[in-house]
Amino acid sequence: MKYFVVDAFATSKFTGNPAAVCLLDTDLPDGELQMLAAEFNLSETAYLQRLEEGYYRLRWFTPTIEVNLCGHATLAAAHVLWAHCEVAVNSLRFKTRSGDLTANRGIDGVSLEFPLTPISSVSSAENTALHDVTGGIAAARRAGEDLLIELADEAAVQSFIPNLSLIAALPARGLIVTAMASREPRVDFVSRFFGPAAGINEDPVTGSAHCALAPYWAPRFGRNELKGRQLSARGGDVGVVIAGDKAILSGRAVTVMAGEIY
Repeated sequence: MKYFVVDAFATSKFTGNPAAVCLLDTDLPDGELQMLAAEFNLSETAYLQRLEEGYYRLRWFTPTIEVNLCGHATLAAAHVLWAHCEVAVNSLRFKTRSGDLTANRGIDGVSLEFPLTPISSVSSAENTALHDVTGGIAAARRAGEDLLIELADEAAVQSFIPNLSLIAALPARGLIVTAMASREPRVDFVSRFFGPAAGINEDPVTGSAHCALAPYWAPRFGRNELKGRQLSARGGDVGVVIAGDKAILSGRAVTVMAGEIY
């Protein structure tokens, strides 16, 4: 079985978010898929299986669990099909746990059509738990499977020290920490993502989180086209456009390595 390691939401290697993309020739047991993801030990390992021309089954595994949605590994999967598998069509569809997703190839990179994540109020118990994680929260929201907190400014997001045990105990897949950008005029908001309960202490660039960050920040800016920057050690930029009930995520990807799984 062939595999590729791709840095997604990146324009050069060793930046953005690395994902392993495995090309399945046949079905494998879920336990083997999970053990292989643990062997790669990246935020996500994506498994691609061709169903028909331009249509693929796509699954995503962290080192410990299978997840419902992953942006960077979907971008990596589309990149592999176009860059290494001689796929000619410019629009790809993926059959996933979150329904059919679409990736489109353009001159400025890849755009992904993802479901928009609804934003809602947190419960009193969630609010208390989030204040235990950190003080000085400007706002707290439920963001689908995740919880989201806004901090005072970009510097607070950059210097945020996560208490991973408390974050792992939150009733959520992970924690999104965000603030309005202040250091780069072409960036609207910044964020970080922590998912220790899912086997990811800090995710370098989290596409799925931007499906919630877009509707959170769009009313503040009065527009539906935004740019986010994730302030992990590797860093990465995600363009996002709200189009009806969809979040259109955009970015580039770079192949770092390829090999064969025995």
